[in-house]
Amino acid sequence: MKIYKLRNWLVILSVFILASCLGDDDDNNTTTPDQTAQTTEIKVSPALGLTKNAAVRLVLLANNTPVEGATGNTGETGVATITLNSAIAEPFIVEVLGGGDAEYFDEAKGTFLSLPADTTLRAVLSAFKSEVGVTTLTEIAATAILNTGATSAEAINLVNEQVRIALAPALTDITAPPQLIDAASGVTASNDQAGIYAVSLAALAQMGSSSSSPALAIVDALRADFLDLTIDGKVGDKAFESPLYNASTFISEYTSAIEAYAQQVGLTTDLNTTFSLDNIKKTLEGLNDIFASLDLGSLNLDFVPGGLTPGSGGGSDDDDGGNNDAQGNVLTITGSATVAGVSNPITEIKIANVPAPDPNDLETIKKQIEDSFVKQNLTVNDLVFELVSSSDTKIVVSVRYSVTTQGVTASYDLTYTWTLTGKDDDDDDDDMGDDVMLPDVLKGKSFDLVFNLTQSGSSYADGQKVKFTFSSSGMMFIDTDPEANNGDDMSLDDVMMEGTEYVYKDEQKGFVYRVSVTPTGLNEINLFTMEKVLLGSFVAEGMTNLALVTARAGEYTVTGAGHSRGTVIIGADGAIDFDTGTSFAPSDIVAIFDRTNLEQEKRIQINYGADDDGPVINLFLSVDASAITSIQYRIRSEDVDVMVTVEGTVTGGGGG
Repeated sequence: MKIYKLRNWLVILSVFILASCLGDDDDNNTTTPDQTAQTTEIKVSPALGLTKNAAVRLVLLANNTPVEGATGNTGETGVATITLNSAIAEPFIVEVLGGGDAEYFDEAKGTFLSLPADTTLRAVLSAFKSEVGVTTLTEIAATAILNTGATSAEAINLVNEQVRIALAPALTDITAPPQLIDAASGVTASNDQAGIYAVSLAALAQMGSSSSSPALAIVDALRADFLDLTIDGKVGDKAFESPLYNASTFISEYTSAIEAYAQQVGLTTDLNTTFSLDNIKKTLEGLNDIFASLDLGSLNLDFVPGGLTPGSGGGSDDDDGGNNDAQGNVLTITGSATVAGVSNPITEIKIANVPAPDPNDLETIKKQIEDSFVKQNLTVNDLVFELVSSSDTKIVVSVRYSVTTQGVTASYDLTYTWTLTGKDDDDDDDDMGDDVMLPDVLKGKSFDLVFNLTQSGSSYADGQKVKFTFSSSGMMFIDTDPEANNGDDMSLDDVMMEGTEYVYKDEQKGFVYRVSVTPTGLNEINLFTMEKVLLGSFVAEGMTNLALVTARAGEYTVTGAGHSRGTVIIGADGAIDFDTGTSFAPSDIVAIFDRTNLEQEKRIQINYGADDDGPVINLFLSVDASAITSIQYRIRSEDVDVMVTVEGTVTGGGGG
């Protein structure tokens, strides 16, 4: 049976299933903010109650890009001050992040509780303001704004305003800072907007009192509930399995909680007027009509999965338009998604004329999916990709994972079934590497390497760290910035053998990667042009390939200008005594490069400095690399270059 390789359509499809339920963040917009000239500050006050030691950052709404340098921490005061070079002149998000020592005062429990690392609270602002509150209400509004894809100031103001009218009509602005409560007793609420806001938030927290973290639990429940723009205790048309509140009595319970907490903190005068209790609406259903007047496009506002119809999401480029009756492999996707405890089957998806995965290379498929989520700024948890069955006619794979986005977690349990009714002929070049099997020292392994520049013309910088990952089927993944943790930048899936090396060609950029191995591991990866010009090498930090030198230990008789003693001694420990006054211990070695694969000037290059301009000794080899023919000592930065020819060898030299 021909082994088929997975293509990017699977990655795109996996993201599409999620995106069809959560909306589009329009990450392709790369607009940068117009800014005024002055330096300015923004003070951020997260409030479930007072929130301590939480990280805060500012993110542009249009392209979901963090504002450079716009970060802070709430510390012990609960207020983060962020200094900007200038005010932000477009809609942006204020994000408060949990984790570390972050904690919040939970008014329902009357104590500080940890703010978990997977917690994000947000407020979306249509324009810059110097003081911002980030609360349960702003998070509800932010979920709606991001879920619908709204980016205009008009839409942002509209959503924030409707949440205000529905749940806190006595306020003038839900993005204003509330009073920060940090004690269970003896607290007096201020008789102003900040105090009214604090009481409203505390009342919401009381409604989650059955949970171990009431304020956080009510945030999670309300933003999931509100994804369909109503507070009705449902996700789509399915009710919560374990609701924190009864949707039919939500308003009466909420207003009662306001009255009780207001009296506790000293606000007792005409509470109906102070909190506009009569104006709090039972649901937010009016938002549906309001959103209908916005130019948001044909967006699916229902969070429940099922947005894909049979035959959509990919398919053939043939004239049949992806008709499921077309010849070729057919993929069928079935399964369910669970949100807030509610499971729903996804509509069966069938896609014709697609390549099937290599059943022996599930780790590669898993890695591709993981990287796709990283690039989409999504948090994927517990991804499991298991082979259920495999035959000449059918491959069945189980895919399970959960994705957290916009503060809501969705869990997926999917089955991918490939029916092999035809050949995958989309890329004849794939056959090139079908017969090449990587050695066990490479299969399924990752290597963090450093690029050492030999010639100009490479897209890599000298000293750049690069991560290489090899799949069991022969694919090589390249992450050019592993510290950024944003996934691989490219993959090459056609591997060839040339001599003892595994060769990958990047036709688009004009590079060739030649991977050399030893019986116990990776030796190095050399980068060439298509014209076989060596550009540099990827080597492990601290790796010296010392065995290349020690295998050639001995005392060599040499001749050449600039050399006085007439012998070069290579010690059994790798020390090299080049001449009187010129010797190096093994500890002096920075790196050893294996150049024995070159067609001309085969050599072992030993660097004793940070780069090729420092001290270097080259051991030049015969055509078959069996013997040293000449030895060079050079320091480019000092114009030192001594080349000697080997005339004879005395074995067993101790040297050094």
